[in-house]
Amino acid sequence: MKPEVVRNVLESYMRAWATGDKALLLSLFAPDCEWSDPVGTPPFKGLEGVGRFWDFAHQDTTRTMSPKIHRIVVCANEGILNFTMQVRVPAKNQGLDLNIVDRFVLNEQGKIRTAQAYWDTGSLSVPPGLEGFAPNIDEAYDK
Repeated sequence: MKPEVVRNVLESYMRAWATGDKALLLSLFAPDCEWSDPVGTPPFKGLEGVGRFWDFAHQDTTRTMSPKIHRIVVCANEGILNFTMQVRVPAKNQGLDLNIVDRFVLNEQGKIRTAQAYWDTGSLSVPPGLEGFAPNIDEAYDK
């Protein structure tokens, strides 16, 4: 696979988060994909699972998410994306910065087959002047 194909998918993934474009995000994933966010939690499976994760992240309409890319590394059909997701809830004076390393594996059609987000509590910081908060990822799973 050409490196520019993988790079384009990763850049489009970031653009989807930056612009709130769920349709764009879903278009990047394969129907049989698995997304672990963070690694070690049960994966979100298929486009329905990806959509459920997206809806969880966007459940508060006053919440903004601005990804800041630090580095993209592409090897064959895989890519690593290191970025900080700046999450803000201005109405509640809340915010958090989450430094994430995402690993993506694309299938032969150039769609994300595997997405793995690596982050832990040491990856979190609270911006000056804001109160921290921690979304409960358990709410994203279909019970």
